[in-house]
Amino acid sequence: MVVLLAIDISIRAELLGHLYPDAASAPTTPVALILGAEVYADGRPSPALMNRLDVGIELLRLGRVRTLLMSGGNGTFEIGAMRAYAIAHGVAADAILLDAGGERTLASCVQARDAFVARRLTVVSQEEHMARAVYTCRRIGIDADGVVAPEFTGDRVVVYQVRERFALVFAWLEVNVGALFGRV
Repeated sequence: MVVLLAIDISIRAELLGHLYPDAASAPTTPVALILGAEVYADGRPSPALMNRLDVGIELLRLGRVRTLLMSGGNGTFEIGAMRAYAIAHGVAADAILLDAGGERTLASCVQARDAFVARRLTVVSQEEHMARAVYTCRRIGIDADGVVAPEFTGDRVVVYQVRERFALVFAWLEVNVGALFGRV
């Protein structure tokens, strides 16, 4: 428990000045990295994913970003649903980039850096996940800031919160210990 708390505190300290509560307060960057989440079998984004997409769309409308990079796994199903949602909400198709290689947060960050040559970006996700993603991006050489998407509610909130605590430790290990072995 002490290790978890120490890692959390060190990450939060490192992220001071890089996390924003909404699109209106976010800095201007070339691209917003919208991290994927659950898509229902009928192709509808889950409420968590809709919240992320809505924040990304707002960043675009406010001129805070020029492009939305949608990253997710599950082949093209997840990012296809993300793209369809954004276009249905007025986003031009040429303002959207798709990354089907985002099976995990680290993969999304590495893909943004390597495949999409992103050196500066804004990450969009729910608070705990967004902080972990911004930390990961910054540790692998991307000048990243983050904007919080509204949290989702429901019966899986507790599972999400517990999962994020462990994922934070894992991310810290990946980018700090993994870097020693040339893995990022």
